[in-house]
Amino acid sequence: MKQQDFFDHCTELNKEQIITQGPGGTTSVEHRIKDKFSSEVSMRFFPTFIDYKIFEMPVTYSFIAWAPWNRQYWAENLLEEILEEYKKDYGEDFKLINHPTQGKVYYKIDGKRRINLFVKDEQFVQAVFTDLEVEKRLKSEYEKSISPDYNQN
Repeated sequence: MKQQDFFDHCTELNKEQIITQGPGGTTSVEHRIKDKFSSEVSMRFFPTFIDYKIFEMPVTYSFIAWAPWNRQYWAENLLEEILEEYKKDYGEDFKLINHPTQGKVYYKIDGKRRINLFVKDEQFVQAVFTDLEVEKRLKSEYEKSISPDYNQN
């Protein structure tokens, strides 16, 4: 999606009171999900743009009722619910890897899109949608830039 299209779409959704600005004046969009999970969930997102198009979309989810003493509303429980919804929306074939720092990461690659889903911390589940073609190009450009043969003329 082009950057301006994203902002225009968010403006329309905001007018319809489907989304709002994220809390604390942050650069994020918030959508409250009331009837899909065991309790109300906050979904917050804001993309990374490359060349005025969405390259990556990090999305965080948390139960509205989360608190350190409400263990039933911790992210580890929400992850299972989010994963089930993602399987309905994106297909059953999510794979699981055990990442050395992030722990359990569910991922799916289809075409040029990768979806990663994991527990960020006690409160938040993190999903990241990535355009693999752009990621590959950025990696290649970076490797060229650090190469001793790179000439910046």
